Amino acid sequence: MNFEIGALYNRTKDIHDVFGGQRQGGISTPGESEFIFLFTGEAGKAHGYDDFADEEGFHLYGEGQSGDMQFVRGNLAIRDHGRNGKRLLLFQSLGKSRPYRYLGEHGLVRTDIVDAPSTSRGIQRKAIVFLLQRVAADEETVQEQSAEPRVWLDLSFGATSALRMREVRTKQALFRDHVLRVEKGCRITGIQDLRFLRASHIKPWSKCEIGRERIDGDNGLLLAPHVDHLFDQGWISFENSGKLILSPFLPMDVLAALGIEPDLIKKKSFNRRQCEYLKFHRLNVFRRQAAPDRTHNGGAEELESMG
Repeated sequence: MNFEIGALYNRTKDIHDVFGGQRQGGISTPGESEFIFLFTGEAGKAHGYDDFADEEGFHLYGEGQSGDMQFVRGNLAIRDHGRNGKRLLLFQSLGKSRPYRYLGEHGLVRTDIVDAPSTSRGIQRKAIVFLLQRVAADEETVQEQSAEPRVWLDLSFGATSALRMREVRTKQALFRDHVLRVEKGCRITGIQDLRFLRASHIKPWSKCEIGRERIDGDNGLLLAPHVDHLFDQGWISFENSGKLILSPFLPMDVLAALGIEPDLIKKKSFNRRQCEYLKFHRLNVFRRQAAPDRTHNGGAEELESMG
């Protein structure tokens, strides 16, 4: 079975019924398979374990609920996957009884030992954190999926080196990874398959004063391409409650042709930092009474301030 990056899979039917392995927990090691399956999600947050992505790669907590984590079972399998010829496939849980999103094949870079609470008693103990990086081919796929067309329009290609272009692509991919920890799917269409979504900045890339805003997951939404276009161009926005806002200049026949029915959209409140970015969008991008100033200050200056 070929897993596609961003696609959704049923853990039982598509993984364990085909390859075997442990059906519970975050590390599954089917004995007769070349794969080790890794599952990340929000379950560990309640116990102080929050997997995360940064410029180095993806940081995945090991398994073990009490006492210091040891290099046994799944933890040992990850540590020794290279010498044993095993491949690490990472999936993201979208919630209880929901599908898993495939994030790509990874390789182990290093292991870190950190202080963390025990899941059973809340006392401090030593936890294993694996630093993983996507294999080159999958990282290229993610960067291609992450590219925002409007970002490239903001840049002056003639004044930008190939090295800086790669840096932009890398940061866009990291931004998408961060958005995935905040948003599960498109708030308008309900689509969760990343192959049909874009990680869209709330506060536009060109308007971010500091580089951190450009990779902040709270500054992002997962949107279907046609919804992304409406949002980017200011035809729609959101209230903090999650309610869709329509510009008075948006033709209703266009909205209907796109299949968007505002009254049927399920509302979900945004978190505090998302609300701060949405305020900027409503004031500076959303077409309230007149088309906003859409002038971009792109070019080499944009890249130098990327940070």
